[in-house]
Amino acid sequence: MARGEMLEFAPDPGGRRVLKLLLIASLAAGALASLAKPMPVPGLPFWLIAPVWTLIYILMAVAAWLAWKKGGWRTWAMTLYAGQLVLNLFWRTWPGPAIAVVLDFFMLLTLIALFRRNTWAALAFLPCLTWIVFLTVSSVAHWHLL
Repeated sequence: MARGEMLEFAPDPGGRRVLKLLLIASLAAGALASLAKPMPVPGLPFWLIAPVWTLIYILMAVAAWLAWKKGGWRTWAMTLYAGQLVLNLFWRTWPGPAIAVVLDFFMLLTLIALFRRNTWAALAFLPCLTWIVFLTVSSVAHWHLL
């Protein structure tokens, strides 16, 4: 490239590149978290847990993409999304009821921010929050029995 030239990208009117980026980032966080000791979920067969987590991370990415389409990167919705993804990674690596409750609260804030940005994004994120709350209740019950 000659001096002063700018790198140009083909137009991406539907934001498919961003969707792919968010999917890769979310699934990468899930893959990193899965390297930790798997967390048993009472009442669910072990073979079902990995596909559920994969679906959850895909739904998170779709929710973030829908919010991004409405407001771009520099919004509370995207900041909270990134934060809950990092917290999710920590919680999956070092499970414990305290981190789980903080994650629940952070995901609730993310859901509210997504709802304010895009209703469909919030609807895509709702199963993620439901899953995490279910796991928190299971985790707290498990720790209470110890």
